Amino acid sequence: PASDAATSPDPGLTPREEEIALLIVTENLTNVEIAERLFISVKTVETHASNILRKTQTSNRHQLTRWAVARDLG
Repeated sequence: PASDAATSPDPGLTPREEEIALLIVTENLTNVEIAERLFISVKTVETHASNILRKTQTSNRHQLTRWAVARDLG
């Protein structure tokens, strides 16, 4: 069910998505900064970020941070 993702501490993020989510939540890095840090394109970061928001049922970085803090992930 869709509601499970909102309450589950593990919404099925890939290891790379987890890495990017952590950089967003703990270091508040921009997509460009994340791309430079991980040696990937900005477009790839944008794709991962979009997937992260979809899987965590959040609509922006602020909500993602609140989602992570509520689960002791950030």
